[in-house]
Amino acid sequence: MNIHRFLPVIVLAIIVYMLAIPVEIMDVDAAQYASMGREMLERGDFLHVFDRGNEYLDKPPFIFWITTLSYSVFGIGNFAFKFPAILFAILGLISVFKFTKLWYDRETAILAAVLLATTQGYFHFTNDVRTDVYLTNSVIACVWMLSEQLKAPKSFWWIPAFVFAGIGMLAKGPLGLIAPTLAIGTHLLIKKDWKAILNWRWIAGVLILALVLSPMLYGLYTQFDIHPEKVVNGRQEVSGLRFFFWEQSFGRLTGENVWKNDSGPFFFVHSFAWSFLPWSLFFVGAMLHLGKQLFTNTKEFLLSKLEWISLAGFWLPFIALSASRYKLPHYIYVVFPFAAVISANYLIQLYRESKLRDVRTFKIIQTVVLFGCWTFACVLFIWFFPIKSIVLAIIGISAFAGFVYLAFFKKQHAWHRLVYMSLLSVIGINILLALQFYPSVLSYQAGGKVGTYIHESGIDTKKAFNLLVGSRALDVYAQGTIADVIPSQLDSVLENQDALYFYTNDEGKALLESKYATETLLQLDDFSVTLLRMNFGNPKKRPETLRSRYFIKAKN
Repeated sequence: MNIHRFLPVIVLAIIVYMLAIPVEIMDVDAAQYASMGREMLERGDFLHVFDRGNEYLDKPPFIFWITTLSYSVFGIGNFAFKFPAILFAILGLISVFKFTKLWYDRETAILAAVLLATTQGYFHFTNDVRTDVYLTNSVIACVWMLSEQLKAPKSFWWIPAFVFAGIGMLAKGPLGLIAPTLAIGTHLLIKKDWKAILNWRWIAGVLILALVLSPMLYGLYTQFDIHPEKVVNGRQEVSGLRFFFWEQSFGRLTGENVWKNDSGPFFFVHSFAWSFLPWSLFFVGAMLHLGKQLFTNTKEFLLSKLEWISLAGFWLPFIALSASRYKLPHYIYVVFPFAAVISANYLIQLYRESKLRDVRTFKIIQTVVLFGCWTFACVLFIWFFPIKSIVLAIIGISAFAGFVYLAFFKKQHAWHRLVYMSLLSVIGINILLALQFYPSVLSYQAGGKVGTYIHESGIDTKKAFNLLVGSRALDVYAQGTIADVIPSQLDSVLENQDALYFYTNDEGKALLESKYATETLLQLDDFSVTLLRMNFGNPKKRPETLRSRYFIKAKN
């Protein structure tokens, strides 16, 4: 099998990541992080984190640090915010390749990297950038390097491994250390490798972790712990150190964390199913195959298993995250690299063992799954947001025709058809998402449009205000913090001013027009783009879901 023919797919996937760079940064989370990075750069204070001038205690600072660094190099904008996320995704692909090659072989390693690169989750979190892109890829980098250390006990791989564990913690808290510890620790326990477990390098690694974390810990201590009088998230006497090490992660299990959405224990089952597409089916098949081996010949299976890192790295964090009282779909991305390894190993086994019956069964089911994806794509690009570009229409039709040809007409080994039609579908659909769907949806993010207008018009951000509404994207594209004002403050802020500018809604517009001389500079339709609904997609019902936003110049 010439598995090397799949290598260009990784390059193509990275190009698709890059295609989404011009897409406007989405409210709320990504735009908040992008704005906070700009605020940190303006303040010149990298140890203490603020959000629109307020004390911030939620996410660790790595996403703000790397955004600030990128802004300082490339300037404030989409590229500077999204490019570091793409670099970390590439780090994750390299790491999963190296890890898989270490425990299996080169063919399995290439396929694992291809599967990971083309998951829907990786296309998503390189565009809608959140902390998970840094956590996920730091964890797999750490696990790869610790595996190198296990294979060569006298090497120095443990040093960068603990650096990446530290970066994972700086990205999203203790999970950055817990996930690789569970993966590697479970493997060593099952293999009864006591010598490796009792290695002095683990203790030395804690010192490296402390060094990596020290800027953040110092910042938390000086911003919060020595100032118990500060009100943070509605509370006083808040310890930043305790919040980081306990409340921010474990507090979601105990209920101490203020964030709760009480999603069910199976929330991540369906989240994983769609975000690991188009490879979810093969992961399920791999787990059924492993379960059959375990229960039919337990002793032989336990002894013959090359590594337990992937299984532990997937299931233990999956179970722990499922027990949390606050869940969002992107939280589960941290287990994707391990799922890619498990799925790739299973697919390679199907090929090498010539299990044609199983391959044909998977091909039938996968054809149905992919046909469902293409049906959804047709709804998006023919009905909801029709494609008007001839080039995009050719790309979409060609990709779909290729899928149909591979699924029904191509006389080739069923395994190759299975993989090729999946790759062609996911790449084709995501090109259309990057160049058609996201730009169309983001055209209804009014805050970003107003922010761009403010910046391009040279309006002083200190003379612009949010009245009864707000938008993180507004701050991002205005390249400044737009202050909030309430109706009772209007007279005082307009006093002795030639003119001020207000981003507002219908109520605010009526209020301004009733009291002041006004000029409506922009009138826009707005929708919460990260909370998509069927009625918003339907062009006939879309107007009912939209709300009006205005950018108004007012003076006494």
